[in-house]
Amino acid sequence: MNAVSQLFAVLAAVIYIVVFPLESFFLRHPAAQKFLSTPAQNVPAVMMWAIPTGFRNLLIGLGNIAGVVAVNTGYAVVGYTLVVYCCANMVISGATMGLADWLGHYPRKGDSIPATLGATVPPLVALLALLF
Repeated sequence: MNAVSQLFAVLAAVIYIVVFPLESFFLRHPAAQKFLSTPAQNVPAVMMWAIPTGFRNLLIGLGNIAGVVAVNTGYAVVGYTLVVYCCANMVISGATMGLADWLGHYPRKGDSIPATLGATVPPLVALLALLF
């Protein structure tokens, strides 16, 4: 696995791991609500999804890190498999934020653009870099 793929896989992992506590534990705080485009009045309704989504983000991020570690410790097939699966999951699930926005499920049209780009571009670059 080339250095660009590894770098962007780790970057994607860091993004997902950093978002985990915001979604799972701090969504009741105004700063987290603003960062996650979640109006305060919607927080009680989304908490049942926010907690498992946050943990999913943690696990998928840790999977990417485990994949990069595996590649660099002699377990290339395991590492590639983890990174490809985790990055593909990130790209597909990240793109669903854009879809939800397009369908009108965000407070304002376009609110999801920064999060969608942050969630999809690094893992997409990691996957595309594998081709070279």
